[in-house]
Amino acid sequence: MRIAMALMALMLVLGSVSAVGHARKGRWGKAAEVFLPVLGGNLMLFGGVDRHLPPLLWLGILLLIGGLGLDALSLWRAQGTEREPSSR
Repeated sequence: MRIAMALMALMLVLGSVSAVGHARKGRWGKAAEVFLPVLGGNLMLFGGVDRHLPPLLWLGILLLIGGLGLDALSLWRAQGTEREPSSR
């Protein structure tokens, strides 16, 4: 149990450090992409699975889905800018 808690804390710390680094460079979208899934995963595992608190489980799931959705949106936008305009 202590190993799982230590790994979740490490995941939260590393995700937070990465998000702060992106935010300092002014890339707030990237910071949200990094931090929301990490926070959601921690809430989901610690609150929902370990403590059996359904509100924290659902909040964690929503944050995880929101963060992954932001990541997918930025990937979609990046792929759209790489395409060459079609000549008609």
